[in-house]
Amino acid sequence: MKKNSFHILFWVFIALYVFDYIIDIYDIKQSIVYTVFETAIYATEFYINLLILLPFVLEKRGKLLYGIGVIFLFIICFGIVIITGLNEGLLSPNLPRAIASFLLNNSLFIVISYFVWYFNKFEQEKQKRLQLENEKLQTEMMLLKSQISPHFLFNTLNNIYTLTLLNNDNAPKMLSALSEILRYFIYDGNKQTVFLDSEIEVVSKYIQLQKYRQIAGMNNINFDIIGNVSGLKVPPLLFMTLVENAFKHSNIIDNINGFVAIKFEVKDTAIVFSISNSFETKQTNEGVGLNNIKSQLDILYPKNYNLNICNKNNQFNVDLQLNAK
Repeated sequence: MKKNSFHILFWVFIALYVFDYIIDIYDIKQSIVYTVFETAIYATEFYINLLILLPFVLEKRGKLLYGIGVIFLFIICFGIVIITGLNEGLLSPNLPRAIASFLLNNSLFIVISYFVWYFNKFEQEKQKRLQLENEKLQTEMMLLKSQISPHFLFNTLNNIYTLTLLNNDNAPKMLSALSEILRYFIYDGNKQTVFLDSEIEVVSKYIQLQKYRQIAGMNNINFDIIGNVSGLKVPPLLFMTLVENAFKHSNIIDNINGFVAIKFEVKDTAIVFSISNSFETKQTNEGVGLNNIKSQLDILYPKNYNLNICNKNNQFNVDLQLNAK
């Protein structure tokens, strides 16, 4: 719509310019006829060059054929002017000067149409690059998320299977919590953003799953939420991956002194997420999970996040700060 408006205004301006130039030479009726004719010639050259010669001849057949096409276009337009006799200047004794003036005026619109075509082509290529980059980022995000879900699912199903063999009452509770988490994975996991409170709810369900397993350090799981988390948006499964990673590498399952501490804190639009876990000396939290997180952050928050990882005294700490979307 904006492009059409620009074209209309452009040709109105050209028509007014031509009319103002010749009104002193012809009467009002002749001036109107001449203005319409002259503007039509300019517009014909402009759009034939823009829509046919540039995209289909210059771009696909080369400069030589394009040059021949432009010359042929000039000859046709020049012939129309001669046949109609509307441009008396071309029929005057000073014909070379009139031809030179014709070529100069008409070449101007060839040049203008070239710049319009080049600008449109540049914008189209820019949009195409942005679309390809966006598709690439979406593909990378899908691949990263696909590495998270199977690991989580297989581990949890294995735990439920074990509890079922033991006729443990927590087995159906785990299955119910797992179904809610999987619903989030399936329906919200592929979205660009989700509400922070939804992500926190899934983290809470995951913690419940761990407690249902009756792990040794189940009483040492701390989960704190500070500030107003409603209304803020974040990428789905971002924090979930860090929580899963902490439980995976912690010694909380077998050690009564093992622990996992999770904290969400909101300061204005800044989200500060902290998680720490104990681990045995031979263990480490570094692996696919954290590498996935770093890759996701680089894609979603390029140079706009702060991730600190500390491994000291058998305690692994991750602090992440980012602005909510």
